[in-house]
Amino acid sequence: MRDFAIVRSIDGQMVEVVSLISDACVTCTSIECAKQGISFHVINKKNIPLKENDIIRIGFSRTLKGILGLISLFFPIVSSVLGFLSTPFLAARFDFTVNSSSQACMVGIFFVASCLIVFLVSRTDIHFSHPEVLQLM
Repeated sequence: MRDFAIVRSIDGQMVEVVSLISDACVTCTSIECAKQGISFHVINKKNIPLKENDIIRIGFSRTLKGILGLISLFFPIVSSVLGFLSTPFLAARFDFTVNSSSQACMVGIFFVASCLIVFLVSRTDIHFSHPEVLQLM
């Protein structure tokens, strides 16, 4: 997601914005020099007084970022423990012996798979909430 956007329309707390595709727009007062991306909606939870063509900074709340960070940290750890605990079941199902090497391999496989899942999900446009208006530029 881009950090800066131009306000297109306002409907209560829902604001339709168009993302700016230039980092130079932070200090610029003209909106004609930036390339414009697709439009999407953000929430104005802070009730910042906005009008059309305002340049705003957008993002997700720190609480949501913190929760998602903790999930991305603990998900691979929990998956590794699950890989360790599931080794006897998988050994019976796929006919291999349970020893420390097979348990280490299962921990590694589950860890790498969960890290790959976290990586792929973090690169998608899946969001659990709308971004917020953080600041009027």
